[in-house]
Amino acid sequence: MNAESPSFNHVNFQRDIDHSYSIVEYPHLTSLSIMYVHIDYVEQFLLRTKTSLPRLTQLKVKYEKLRNVTENFTRDVTRFNCLQVKRIIFEETIVHLKEFYFYFPLL
Repeated sequence: MNAESPSFNHVNFQRDIDHSYSIVEYPHLTSLSIMYVHIDYVEQFLLRTKTSLPRLTQLKVKYEKLRNVTENFTRDVTRFNCLQVKRIIFEETIVHLKEFYFYFPLL
C-alpha cells in the first residue's frame, strides 16, 4: 500500500500523454487492488498511455478516486483499461451514474 504520491515533477507531467516513458503492459493481470493508494497510482494504472491491462476483470478501488480519475466516467483514455472489468469492489454501496455502466459494460 502506498498512500503517498509518486515522486515526479507534477509541473512537467502531461496528464493524458507522456511520451517519455513506454507503456507498461500486464498481459496476465486479472485482479487489481488499488483501494488504499494515492490517487496518482489509480490514475497511473488506468491511463492507457501509461499502462495496459488487457485482461483486468476485477478491480478494488475507492469510488471517489475512480470517479475523479475517470472524470465521472467520461474520460476515454482511462476507459480502455476498464472495458473487461466484470467485478468492482468498493468500500461502500454506491448508486451508480448511468455513465458508470457505459464505462464498465460487462457489469
